[in-house]
Amino acid sequence: MNFFCRVLGHTWVPIADNPKTNWNVDKTGQLLTATPAGAVRFYDECARCKERREATVTRPRAGSSA
Repeated sequence: MNFFCRVLGHTWVPIADNPKTNWNVDKTGQLLTATPAGAVRFYDECARCKERREATVTRPRAGSSA
């Protein structure tokens, strides 16, 4: 842990890992299909010491006008 993190606390910055999408042809060889290389991961990272913690993603409910 960084000295400034101990004194002032962490400065959390939201980060997302968005893996690349692999494009392959289907069995007929005529249609491209998308296959994700991995799941999208959301986490927070300290700007000073690079410590990471998992972030909870909250999505607004359908029909709400916020």
